[in-house]
Amino acid sequence: MPKYTKDVSAFNKWMPVKAWFSSNPAAVSVVAGPVVAACDKVNKKVNTGFIYQRDGVSDIWRTPPQFVANHGGDCEDFSIYKMSELAKAGVPLANMELVVCFDKLSREYHNVLRVFEGVNEYVLDNQAVNLWGKDAFKTRYNSIYAIGMQGWRMLGN
Repeated sequence: MPKYTKDVSAFNKWMPVKAWFSSNPAAVSVVAGPVVAACDKVNKKVNTGFIYQRDGVSDIWRTPPQFVANHGGDCEDFSIYKMSELAKAGVPLANMELVVCFDKLSREYHNVLRVFEGVNEYVLDNQAVNLWGKDAFKTRYNSIYAIGMQGWRMLGN
């Protein structure tokens, strides 16, 4: 696993989300089947079950209950909700991170969920029905930083 800086206090938008995850521990069950299957199922279910909605001028990072109550959200809200669904399926929170990146096609900042399983990594994106692999992800996006329950880290393709 990558090395993270533990202090995330500078990330104000992440703090309520982190607090929600900390106060709502995920099931400790083992993932039923390969992690890739759980990622694929969650990515498709969430992408087709919720509506993409821009926050507007002030960017808000919604907790999973806020995302459901709002019937959707923007890219990081999709990623946070997918993280919660995978945690319920038994994927350890320590194996997931939100990646803030720059989309080379749309020329906008974006957020995706990356999941690690051994040497494999899977990227869940609200703009793609199928999972991204590491190489395909790097073709479209420039990674900036990642944040999760384990802390944050600077990235670069």
